[in-house]
Amino acid sequence: MSDFAESAWADDTFAGNYLDKADVYIPHRRKMFRFVSSLFAYCFDGHANIRLLDLGCGDGILSEALLMKSGFSSATLIDGNEGMLQRAQIRLKAFRNVHFVKATFQDILSGVVDLGDFDLCVSSMAIHHLDLDEKAALFRCISSRLHPGGHFVNIDMVLPPSRHLEGWYFAMWKDWIGWMMTRWNIEDESPEDLIKRYKDPMSMNKPDTLGDQLKALKAAGLEDVDCYYKNGVFAIFGGKKRQEQGQQTT
Repeated sequence: MSDFAESAWADDTFAGNYLDKADVYIPHRRKMFRFVSSLFAYCFDGHANIRLLDLGCGDGILSEALLMKSGFSSATLIDGNEGMLQRAQIRLKAFRNVHFVKATFQDILSGVVDLGDFDLCVSSMAIHHLDLDEKAALFRCISSRLHPGGHFVNIDMVLPPSRHLEGWYFAMWKDWIGWMMTRWNIEDESPEDLIKRYKDPMSMNKPDTLGDQLKALKAAGLEDVDCYYKNGVFAIFGGKKRQEQGQQTT
């Protein structure tokens, strides 16, 4: 497993630059947050005491979108970068029972960090830093910690299944980044710079195909596994922990 401390993401300047420009880098990022909020509203309508886990939380923007909904009793946000967690603490200061944990995926998979049990686990643009075997291990860990009827939802980059589709997806992505950089007057980077990072070892980017990750989710014991939204190399996908007959999520 790659060492987080040796990656670009351990550097506060690099991580901060990403947070400041994430809406430029990721097409329709806020729309994807609304999709996750919609899934939560549909699946957890009327439930209370919902426990949220956010893996690779960044500045807490996805958790914020969810915590604005009713029903949550607590939230735990995990990230390996201290600067990210500090931003998340500032963003979520108005919410109660929010806990912040500095830990890497290595810490989680090695058992150094106990995740506890949760009803909803989310992640955004983080799990692609693991290779496929590590992703599968993380999915098994998440599944083991979800309450029956609980959901896991992941927003992430995925690897296209062919070079032909990769070329088209990259062309769409390049157009988006160029348009957004013009709107934001960004001149210190180019669309080509961002696309090169897609498989950059220093950024720990290890995207896998959507199909392989859906198979890994099913193998982890989740059901209703599906892709909920996709735009080129960006997708929302996940699944649900099997709920025993007559049992309800608390």
